[in-house]
Amino acid sequence: MERIPFYLVVFQFIPETAILISLGLTLLGFKPKLKSILIIASLESLVSFLIRSLPLPPGVNVFIQLPVLIILTVYFCSLDLVYAALASLLGLVVIGLTETAFNFLISAASGISIQQALEDPLLRLLFPLPEFVFLTGSVLVLRKYNLALFDIQELKNLEQLKGHEK
Repeated sequence: MERIPFYLVVFQFIPETAILISLGLTLLGFKPKLKSILIIASLESLVSFLIRSLPLPPGVNVFIQLPVLIILTVYFCSLDLVYAALASLLGLVVIGLTETAFNFLISAASGISIQQALEDPLLRLLFPLPEFVFLTGSVLVLRKYNLALFDIQELKNLEQLKGHEK
């Protein structure tokens, strides 16, 4: 397995993980604190760095990292396991789809293939920046206008009200 440079942890893994968990939680109607998000992103990125340095087949790292992300989210955001898992999976799916689209668009616009970007340390850092900016902007807009795909907070409030009616 290739040795991941530590600068990628700081400049790519941490921002990507912070965006992933912020986006997932925001789409579920939660408004996580920045401090919690940064702690989760930092710890998850260090775990990712360690896991990716192990001799594992490609893609297996995600199946190890996802439970860690869920556990960190449960602990630092004080969420139920189900909500943390939904947020993590939702964030992962949205980031995966967005990354695919942006990789295609950036490659088409710049003429730089994904393989070239992965081989050049500077390009490896710069290539995901448009995606990160777009997703961060999306999180900010969603939060500002209280938009959610599934507003779990509202559902919990309705359940509490329904429980008091009995």
